[in-house]
Amino acid sequence: MAIRILVAEDEENIRLALKTIVSKNLPCDEVVACEHGQEAWEKLQAEPFAMVISDWNMPHMTGFELLEAMRNDDKTKHIPMLLLTARSDKTSVINALQAGVNDYVTKPFDKDSLVQKAKKLLAKSQAGLPAEQATGTAEAAPALSITEEIVNRIRSGQASLPVLPELAHKVEELFQRVDVDLDELVKVLQTDPGITSKLISISNSPQYRGLSEIKSLDKAIARIGMKMTENYVLILSKRGLFKIDVPQYELLLNKVWQHSLATAACAQALAQKLALPDPDSYYTLGMLHDIGKLILLQFFAEMSKKRPDATEEECLELMDKFHGEFGAALLASWKFPSEHQQIARFHDTVSNASQPSNSLYLIALANLLAIKAGYQVSERVISDEDISIVSQRLRAGASVIEAVTQQMNEYMAAQGSV
Repeated sequence: MAIRILVAEDEENIRLALKTIVSKNLPCDEVVACEHGQEAWEKLQAEPFAMVISDWNMPHMTGFELLEAMRNDDKTKHIPMLLLTARSDKTSVINALQAGVNDYVTKPFDKDSLVQKAKKLLAKSQAGLPAEQATGTAEAAPALSITEEIVNRIRSGQASLPVLPELAHKVEELFQRVDVDLDELVKVLQTDPGITSKLISISNSPQYRGLSEIKSLDKAIARIGMKMTENYVLILSKRGLFKIDVPQYELLLNKVWQHSLATAACAQALAQKLALPDPDSYYTLGMLHDIGKLILLQFFAEMSKKRPDATEEECLELMDKFHGEFGAALLASWKFPSEHQQIARFHDTVSNASQPSNSLYLIALANLLAIKAGYQVSERVISDEDISIVSQRLRAGASVIEAVTQQMNEYMAAQGSV
């Protein structure tokens, strides 16, 4: 059987160098190079390989996530992996050891060291012998709590952040221009039949229904409005990104969605009542303010499958404590404006922001009103004083608060199309 080695590295120069080094110095018939872990995983599922050499930090799927996937699959769990990493901190090393890495080389790597370690692993693989796990202090180290493990993985890059779908990215790029052309927007959206049909369905919902039924995308956008079309594309894309198959945490996911929708509707209504320019843009800010909870909830639900000690209380504490930090990090990776990042980071702690914008205060108020109305993930009591502290900055009186709360409740009662 041909000896084939798989190399995964996102930096092109290093990827080409690795391919050359491996092909010239190891006894193999073919070296297959991939740009990221997801591509490598697909190759491993389709073809046999004698060894994998992978970088740690990569988009779509990190080398660490690739390692975990390999060790949890009967088809690939025996394949030795050599991990390339710039990390030398204790937590990262321990996590790699516990996940079952066979050996690792630190970057910038020494060619001779890499070749020596790769030859050793390949020889054992070809002899049919199990390649030993790399030695280290994994056994002696205290076990991390599920919260510590998730936070460490995200901060260190072991767990990759979700990538904004290409369609949503193209739509966001369009709306960053001053003049968004309807025909151009239709052309972009028509490439996704699912979102196209959903937008047409929304345009015919009770919230937007006119005298006649809409059957085309251009007319659907005209009825919904350009900015709200952008908002709905973002919502639909987010729903495709964050999915959970653990019933207990799926219920929490639905609560996060409901709270985000309520906050978005309330923010839009507040902007309208306060006569702010472009009120529809506040809907987007409201939809994204708690995106950090979605990341953490998804990671927690997945890890709970292997951690019987995981509890819903711990998940709620994790989200409450870290959703601002990781929500801002995700929006930064998606290249959203700094205003969006600030809101994700400080909507629960406005006083901690160095230069809080009016938009931050508005979303903070919408967030409180949504919670007070019952659209919340965990039990939290919101007092009139809590609301007053934020509303005074916006000069939003009691009549405004009452009106936007009613609009929010009516909006939520009408939901079902998104």
